[in-house]
Amino acid sequence: MAKIIMHADLDAFFASVEQVENPQYRGKPVLVGGTSRRSVVSAASYEARHFGVHSAMPMWRARQLCPHAVVVPVHGDLYKRYSDRVFDILRGYTPLIEPVSIDEAYLDITGTERLFGPPLELARRVKQQVKSELGITLSVGLSHNRMLAKMASDWDKPDGLFWIREEQLPGLLDPLPVGRLSGIGESTRGRLKQLGVITIGQLRSVPVTLLEREFGKLGLHLHQAAGGRGSDEVCAYDDTPERKQISSETTLEHDSRDLDFLRLRLLSISDTLARRLRQRDCMARTVHLKVRFSSFKLITRSSSLEHPTDTWQDIYRPGVEMLQRVDFGAQRARLIGLGVSNLTEQRGAQLSLFDQSVEDIGKLDQACDRIRDRFGENAIRQARLWEEE
Repeated sequence: MAKIIMHADLDAFFASVEQVENPQYRGKPVLVGGTSRRSVVSAASYEARHFGVHSAMPMWRARQLCPHAVVVPVHGDLYKRYSDRVFDILRGYTPLIEPVSIDEAYLDITGTERLFGPPLELARRVKQQVKSELGITLSVGLSHNRMLAKMASDWDKPDGLFWIREEQLPGLLDPLPVGRLSGIGESTRGRLKQLGVITIGQLRSVPVTLLEREFGKLGLHLHQAAGGRGSDEVCAYDDTPERKQISSETTLEHDSRDLDFLRLRLLSISDTLARRLRQRDCMARTVHLKVRFSSFKLITRSSSLEHPTDTWQDIYRPGVEMLQRVDFGAQRARLIGLGVSNLTEQRGAQLSLFDQSVEDIGKLDQACDRIRDRFGENAIRQARLWEEE
């Protein structure tokens, strides 16, 4: 039986909360963010979006487009309280929830019909409960995989509800611009346009070998996405005090969107996480990426591994792949991190014992651990990290 995946996305979240808390702002264009020349718009109400304003836009430009907008500073603690209440509501319908950021999440609602009725009825109940209890609106998308569920939640914003069904494919997607697919940012759209690819249908007709030659590993993702194929796995991220995951993150000295620089940060973090896993005699099956933008918007991504691991290579590779699919737009990262979850004890893990490279990597990691235990954490490091300094 195909899964039913829900994508829940709060509409203009920060700005909507400000309008609830300050009734005098309702019906007016609201911009959330700083007022300095370097500030960006963290959120724009739909009244402001009518003037061409959008999140991550420089604030000076937004005020040019909408000079009569109300500008309010970011109230992070307030938005966190609202977000926590929304997630409490979501957990009343399924425990299988994967937060993507403070204002959106994936839910696996497969098999909930007996409790809450058909998927559309459940979605309507969730939307109504959020609206009645908090006064803000939630757009919901349904489909049989994550990518399509997210596309569906964007279909009829704000306060939307849409279900992309398998029998509607590929016709429903073919006329849409390629930018509607996840993982396609401004740079990728530009390169596709140079190939004459504007719509999803055109992308679907491009041989996968050509896409892989032009885009590397991203090419396979583009090919699968154009056909409406994607993962249906929802990785419930455990953020409880019991710490059923291990994570490490770093706040950057200067905000950056330089992928080479960010990959180096992930390399260092992957090495740290792998060592912590070995110190606990654990292996992990899931890798999480965390990026906080200069606008303070937080996104998370997750990737499941074929086999549990305690090596930096197996953590770093999916981390970089997820990073490359993040659409930065005009924003820069101010914090980046990785986490690992779905932990298992080493002796129970199913390793590929016949793969000599896996065994060799394990021996090398153990040797590095012994050197660090004796001479300190910085006694041995990745060569690329030394070169950076």
